[in-house]
Amino acid sequence: MQTAKLILVEGFPGAGKSTTTAHIGSVLQQQGVACRWFLEEDDPHPIACLDFEIKGLPEKMIPLWSRFTEHDMQEPIVTIIESRLWQNTALFMYMSNSKVGEIIHFNHQLGQALASLSPLLVYLDQEDTEAALHRLYALRGEKWIQLALDTTTSYPWFQTRGLTDFAGWVQFFAEWQQVVTQLFNDWPHRKIKIQNPHDDWESAYQQIDTFLKNVYLLSHSAKTRG
Repeated sequence: MQTAKLILVEGFPGAGKSTTTAHIGSVLQQQGVACRWFLEEDDPHPIACLDFEIKGLPEKMIPLWSRFTEHDMQEPIVTIIESRLWQNTALFMYMSNSKVGEIIHFNHQLGQALASLSPLLVYLDQEDTEAALHRLYALRGEKWIQLALDTTTSYPWFQTRGLTDFAGWVQFFAEWQQVVTQLFNDWPHRKIKIQNPHDDWESAYQQIDTFLKNVYLLSHSAKTRG
């Protein structure tokens, strides 16, 4: 099986994707694996899609990923990307009232577009959605949460339900968790789901390190945490 040239990191807002992305990069670098990583807000970014309109998003994303794949196949390096598989795409499609079947079809298309890179998926799962969002509130503060609410509650999912507050956010993400579970189960490439990483980050990183070790045949797991 071809060594993975792409690692995708996904999870709820505040799940720990950024630190996990940096951790994975550190592990690979310490083992002599050439790699680079991109966080959600990085600019420039190889998958620059944050300004894309949701309408027709799959038609824009598939060529973008295909061009990335063609270019990345020519480079002897592993690329690690946070949030571009689902959070910045499928999640906003769901907010815009796209049908679940359309989102799953988009997921199929992405899987096909990325197949030659033998991608890995690391998904940080949160069993208790409400507790995870309250932890995010405590971590990022009321100002950040209000800005996020102002942005997301303008989407049709919220507007059609008349939801504009934090409780509406909790309701949305409870539904989204069901959708993203389907997307994870449907993803055709190698993947790992880390349950409730905030409960025990040491254990979570050990699981990820073992996953990487098996894929890249690393000699041992790194101890440095991102």
